[in-house]
Amino acid sequence: MAESPATPPGKKSRATGFLRIGVSALVLAALLRFAPVEAIVAQIARLSPSLWLGVFVAFLAGHALSAAKWRWMIGASVPYPRALKAHFAGLAANLALPGVAGGDIVRAGLVMKGSGRKTALAVGSLADRLIDTASLTVIAAVGAFWLGARGGVDPAALSLAAATAIGVGVGGVALIGPISRLLRKSAPGGKIGVVLSDVADALEELARRPAALFGCALISFGVQFGFAVLNALIAQNLGAGTSIASWVFAWPLAKLVATLPISFGGLGVREASLAGLMAPLGYPAAGVVAASLAWQTIQYAAGGLGALAQGLSKSDAPEPAEAHRG
Repeated sequence: MAESPATPPGKKSRATGFLRIGVSALVLAALLRFAPVEAIVAQIARLSPSLWLGVFVAFLAGHALSAAKWRWMIGASVPYPRALKAHFAGLAANLALPGVAGGDIVRAGLVMKGSGRKTALAVGSLADRLIDTASLTVIAAVGAFWLGARGGVDPAALSLAAATAIGVGVGGVALIGPISRLLRKSAPGGKIGVVLSDVADALEELARRPAALFGCALISFGVQFGFAVLNALIAQNLGAGTSIASWVFAWPLAKLVATLPISFGGLGVREASLAGLMAPLGYPAAGVVAASLAWQTIQYAAGGLGALAQGLSKSDAPEPAEAHRG
């Protein structure tokens, strides 16, 4: 019996996209049972255009700094304008691709053209993502301490998670060198051995730059903390009645949940997570959801700007491959 033909990748991708849109729609529909549409729309309408524009500019500045952080992490061999354009292209891809990984793949792919350091770029990009994830956990722990007993939040679990993230990060930096030597020593022959040797080269390069690792961690913390505060300013402008501490606590956790590849750019999942985290603090869902949706418009505007810049610009000329591998 002849086997049925495999589903073309394009159809699978479209089906996955429609599934994520469906998940976002279902979550939003369920959420609107607890947060009336009229109340959400009324609060969004109260948002000051000047504040929206100011937050948008700050959001772009934060991502310009994040692009510099990423460039520092991958070795600064890529010109900053090219890294900036690739970063914003990745931001645009995050609107539709599953989780943040989709955007990471897009931005890394754009700077890999013509480079002889593809493995180093990939390893540096992965380290950059892990640093951002750890930073969000630490920020949430800071928010939990800030709220304290007044907010009814027990910070013990988050503090443990934050301490674990920091410990793993510091321990990971210390172990980069031994891991690279182990990879090189155990690398078999053939293509797999070549790949492992390239990974070992990239790890050794990272091990020689501990200042870059810790510097990027500080930048990541500052940018993500700033984004949490910007969300709080939006919420206050809408009259949600929420505190800055509550957003510093809840926003990083909701962002981590929203990165799961189950929805359309985190839409709906982020709002539901925020509403659930804010509810024990006594904040109505309508104001929280309205503030989060207003933040989503800023993300979509920035992503659209990145897509427009990528579409209007000419294709980057391939850069000469570097002499060494890695």
